[in-house]
Parts: sequence; structure tokens; C-alpha cells
Amino acid sequence: MTKDSNNLSRKRIVLIWALVLAASVLVFGTAAEVWVKRQVLSTSAWVDASQKVLDQPEVQAALATYIVNEVYASVDVEQELSDQLPENLKGLAGPISAGLRAPATGAVENLLGSPQIRSLWTQVNTTAHAALVRVLEDKTRIGSTANGMVTLDLGEFVRTIASDLGIPQAAVDKIPADAGNITLIQSNELASLQKLVKIVQWMGLLLTVVIVAMYGLAVYLARNRRRRTLRNVGWSIVIVSFLLIAVRRVTGRVVASIVTDPRYSPAGKVIYSILSELLVQVAWGLFTYGIVIVMGMLLIGPSRPAVAARRFMAPAFNADHGVFWGGAAILYLLAIMISPSPAFSAWWSVLLLGAIIGVGLEILRRRSKLEFPEAAWSVDAGGLTSKVGDTWTSVVDRVRTIGSGRSGNGSADIDIVGQLERLKELHVSGALDDAEYASAKAGLLS
Repeated sequence: MTKDSNNLSRKRIVLIWALVLAASVLVFGTAAEVWVKRQVLSTSAWVDASQKVLDQPEVQAALATYIVNEVYASVDVEQELSDQLPENLKGLAGPISAGLRAPATGAVENLLGSPQIRSLWTQVNTTAHAALVRVLEDKTRIGSTANGMVTLDLGEFVRTIASDLGIPQAAVDKIPADAGNITLIQSNELASLQKLVKIVQWMGLLLTVVIVAMYGLAVYLARNRRRRTLRNVGWSIVIVSFLLIAVRRVTGRVVASIVTDPRYSPAGKVIYSILSELLVQVAWGLFTYGIVIVMGMLLIGPSRPAVAARRFMAPAFNADHGVFWGGAAILYLLAIMISPSPAFSAWWSVLLLGAIIGVGLEILRRRSKLEFPEAAWSVDAGGLTSKVGDTWTSVVDRVRTIGSGRSGNGSADIDIVGQLERLKELHVSGALDDAEYASAKAGLLS
């Protein structure tokens, strides 16, 4: 059997790379599974996202255009205007009706920011998404569905805004019940989507176990190339994170191309961007894990930069056990508070990342003691203690003088007062004449 320079057979090297690549593909699938569970199937997350969607100017413009079109399609605005105009002006009903579309659209955009409409928007999305989840999880065949279709019912939106635009209530009452219904899922798509959701719901934990097992097996098989193999695992996770962001951009363009009406295309891009924000968070979380593994393996390696870095950090690694781990814990707590990555947002992720970093630090600590056993901080503990004590005494003295009318140098003031009192006693006793007393007092007070 042929061997390479590191005593690994070619077949074993191929197997190791196959395990790493297969596990990385599963990592990509797990990221998609997390997005489906935490965004698509979570009503609270969906409603929160829908509020962000409603805040976007592109969405407000598209929604206003849609609602006005629904109002004009459901109500004969020209006839309503004709009924209100004098007989000699009824011919102007058509031009006025057409001219009112643009102002009406602008008025609807303003109305979309009102508390009443926002509350109605939340209610509509909550109802629609709850029904969507029930159907996708195959828990019920009834709800916000019609003939097997899941819909977003904006009918109340259309009627409320029609009233706010000044359309008579009699005309508003004629708006059809299905006005403003937007189909989310067609009936012929339900079966396949329900199967997909069932797969997603049970594969999450299984995929995680399989991924860890595959990466672990790859590292185990690598023997004396385990550090490099683990480094490659880290790089593969980093690559997956960038692929997720790339796929999000590509799918965003696909979504935009599906929306053929130019009036709604910008809104489609914004909606997809908001609903896929979680994918970006997952990507950066994976990037954090990958880069921590890569940097750790590079730092442990035999390269000159790695040795130089270890030599520079050796005094810290060689410090007292409690001091080292106490400082590391404080730094990690600061990282959690700052939360530079989504990897610090979930408790399980914080624990897992902390465990990875902790193992890496312990390996570096032990290696540092073997490579640079004499490295230590040149700190005079006794002198440092003395300086700290003097500083503390000075601070206490200054705090005590606050509000007393004395200067910050309290001990010096007290000494001068004592000397003045002794001079006065000597003057009274006759030991000092008036001239000597005045000269000595001036010298103390100067």
C-alpha cells in the first residue's frame, strides 16, 4: 500500500476528505433547517418580521398600490362620484376618478403607519401564519384556507382604508368578501411542503449528531495529521458560512425575477431580505465557530509566526492557574456582553463555544509551559502592593476631605495647624517676642 510523507495511505486521505466534505454539506442543510424552524414555522418570528416589512417604504408603496387597486376593482368609484356631482358635472366623474388614484395611493401610504393599521396588520399576519403552520404540519385541514389554499386575508385592510378614504359606507359594504385575499400556497403544493416540514422537524438533532460524528471520525483517522485535519474542518465551516450568504443573494434575485410586475418587484426584494435575515445570522454564527477552530489550530502549529505568537503570550499562559482562568473568564464574559457574533446569542452556543475555546487555551497553556517554561511577567509584587496601598490611602484621605472645607492634602494642613498652636504657646509663655513670633508664623503660612 502506498504511503504519503505523513504515513497515511492515499485511500485514507480520500476518506478523510470525503468525511469532511460530506459533513460540511450537512452543515449547510442544518443551517437551512434552523431557518425553517426559527423563521418560517415560528409565528412570533414571522409577526416580528412582518412589522419590519411594513416599515419599509418599498413595501408601503407596493401595499398602497395593491389596496387602491382592490378598492377600485371592488367599488365603482366613477359611479359613486357621479352620484355625488350635480347633473351638469357628472361627465367629470371619469377623469376625477382616474385622477384620484395617485393621491389615494399616497394617502394609503400615510395610513399604513397609523397604530390602527399596524395593529390590524399584526392581527392579519398572526392569523394567516398560525393557519399556515397548522396546514404545513398537517394538524388541521381548516383555518385560513380555501379549497386547499393558504391565504393572507387583507380584506379588512381594504374595507378599513376605503372608509378612511371617504368612500360611502354603502359602497364599502358592497366590497366582496374575497377582496384582498393573497394566496400564499396553492393546494397542489401542500402535500410536498408538508412532507418537507416533517423531514425538517426530526432531522435537526440527527444531523447535528451525524455531523459531529463525521468530523470526529475524520480527525481520528488522520493520526499524526489531526491538527491539520481539524484546521481543514474549521475552514470548511467558514466556507459554508460564505456559501449561505451567497445562496441568500442568489435566491433573492430569483425571487425578484419571479415578481414580474415592476410595481411590486422592489417590495419583493425587501420582504425576502427581511425574512432571510436569520440565514445571515446562522452564517455568521458558523463563521465564528470555523474561524475559532482555524485560528486555534494555526496558533498551535509549528510555523514561525505561531511560535512567535506563543512566545509573546507565554507569560500569560504561564501565569498562576487561578489568575489565568480568571482573566480568561472575564474576557469571555465581556465578549458575551458585547456579542460580536450571533454565536453569543443562544445559551447553548455560548456554552459550546466556551468549551471549544477553553480546550484550546488549555492545550496552548500546557504547550507554553513546555516550550517557554521561564517566561513570566517581570512584576515586583511587593512594590506593586506598596504602590496600591499608597494610592488607596491617598484616595481615602481625599474622600474624607470632601465637604470639610479643607484641601485634598489633609495631613499637611493638620501639621501646620499644630505648629501654629505651638508657636502661640511659646509666644504667650514669653519664649518668643512679638517680632520672632510674627516671623515664624509668616514662615509657616508662606
